[in-house]
Amino acid sequence: MKKKHAKIIVKTIENTKREWKDALEGNKKGIQKDDEIIFTSLEAVARVFSKGRMEILRAVIQERPQSIYALAKLLGRDFKNVHTDVKLLADVGLLDLKEAGNSRNGLIPLAKFSGIDLDWAA
Repeated sequence: MKKKHAKIIVKTIENTKREWKDALEGNKKGIQKDDEIIFTSLEAVARVFSKGRMEILRAVIQERPQSIYALAKLLGRDFKNVHTDVKLLADVGLLDLKEAGNSRNGLIPLAKFSGIDLDWAA
C-alpha cells in the first residue's frame, strides 16, 4: 500500500484560534487531519526542515534503516545528532519509532509518509 504525502500547512496563530473556536461552537467539524502538520510560520518550517533532517527523511523513506545507528552510519553523521533529529521528526509527526527486537538495536525509524506537500496559503 502506497503511503500518502504529509501536508505541511502554515497558518497564523489567529487563524488557528478562530478555527478552534468555530469547532468548539459546533460550526466546523475537525480541526486537523491525520496527514496534516500545522506550523505558525515559514521560519518554524525552515527550522524543522533543515538540510540534515531532509536527508534523514529521504534515507528513512528510501533505504529503510533498521536502527537509528544504521541510519547515522548510512548518512556518515554522528549518532547523537541523528538521534536528536530523528526524535524531533517523530515529535512533529513525520516519523514513527518502533522498538527493535533487542535493546542493542534500539529504535527503528519508520516513515509515516512517502512525501511532503507544503501549503503556505492556508
